[in-house]
Amino acid sequence: MRRMRWHLAAVVFILLLAPGLGAQPDFESTVDRIAADALKQPIAGLSIAIARRGQPLFVRGYGRARVDTNAPVTPATVFHVASISKNIEAAVAVRLAEQGKLVLDADVTKYVPNAPTHGGRVTIAQLLRHTSGLYNFTDLPTALANEGRDWTHDQVFSLFRDQPFVFAPGSRWRYSNSGFYLAGVAIERVTGQPYGTYVKNEIFAPLGMSTASLCTVHDTVASLASGYVVAKGALEPAPYITWSLPFAAGAICATAADLITWQQALENGRVISPAGLAQMRTPSRLNDGTTIDYGLGTRMGTLEGHRVVGHTGSGGGYKTILESFPDDGVMIAVLSNTETASVASVAGALARSALGLDPREPIDSPVPPDEARAIAGTFDSDEGRIELFTCADRICFRTLDGAVRGTQKRRAPFVYDVGPEVVVRFDRRVERPDWVFVYSAGLLTDAKRRAK
Repeated sequence: MRRMRWHLAAVVFILLLAPGLGAQPDFESTVDRIAADALKQPIAGLSIAIARRGQPLFVRGYGRARVDTNAPVTPATVFHVASISKNIEAAVAVRLAEQGKLVLDADVTKYVPNAPTHGGRVTIAQLLRHTSGLYNFTDLPTALANEGRDWTHDQVFSLFRDQPFVFAPGSRWRYSNSGFYLAGVAIERVTGQPYGTYVKNEIFAPLGMSTASLCTVHDTVASLASGYVVAKGALEPAPYITWSLPFAAGAICATAADLITWQQALENGRVISPAGLAQMRTPSRLNDGTTIDYGLGTRMGTLEGHRVVGHTGSGGGYKTILESFPDDGVMIAVLSNTETASVASVAGALARSALGLDPREPIDSPVPPDEARAIAGTFDSDEGRIELFTCADRICFRTLDGAVRGTQKRRAPFVYDVGPEVVVRFDRRVERPDWVFVYSAGLLTDAKRRAK
């Protein structure tokens, strides 16, 4: 199949004919309004691409790709997609497994003998599910400085070689870039090629993803947006990053339209088989039976009953989200070159419009005392510890340093809203929940385990 072309004439034609979205004559203006609302915050730029059942419906840029020159974001603007790269990496691993070149349940040392796994058995699948227990090198106090250096694989291994397991492999879930880095090295060993070369020649080029590549600061990437952070309410360039350390776990660059091309190819069987795709989208099951809505490089969840899969990304001055509603055939990519941009809120609003859902109305009912007592405590993840406590007849939260605090709004038993399109659900398998799961625009974005 030839790569989908995003010509304006085709977009207009499909908007008139496509079911659901095409029935909304003001869909384009709705997207424009959602983007305009987002840009009221300090955000440099946004790129949005939307498709339905294999047909391109919308692609447009908003704001600035570069603040210093006022260069606009266009459909051709390239972004670092950050951890959306994990979804691509996991699919590559599944593809190699289907070709008989990689065994997902094999110990990673079969492919990377010097892998820093402390003599324990860690499988490729555990690396790709965040259940390996390997220490996450981005949790190091030197993490920000490390991003500005170039690294060899052995040097990256040294960052977590002397760090003990955070937990026994398979017993818990905790986001770990170390795991995905190590899986990327395993892919290089079995293909005999640098990861960037392999994905460009074997994946991106055959799919017609001409803007996609593994890119570092040393690569010349046409139309690449600059990354920004917000300091004292104003945009400023993000701290220097080489993109060497993110590697396969986070260094892919692409346009929003090419991410939609990727999603379409993944679901149409052009990358892996339907069975392989189902494997990617099977929730992780821990040793104690707990299930986590994260598959192989895939975040999962539901939005008002509509199944959603995809991934998010953040870092280096970029914030990204790629979502697919497979039962509805709707795909959404939102990329920003500002690290604090609320792309999940944008994606959630776009999904509601595309799926014909009403805006999420606020609900804030009192919390029953028994439920409050069951929830109260401290929960932990790679995002940091957070304390939940009773305040009047509500549940409040705060980080241990007090820098972040607020009130959860009770929507249903053990289900709370904490922000636009951000929902937390508590594990109901036990009387006092061990886990709280955070979902953004329907996708699991964090799983915090009770610390006390």
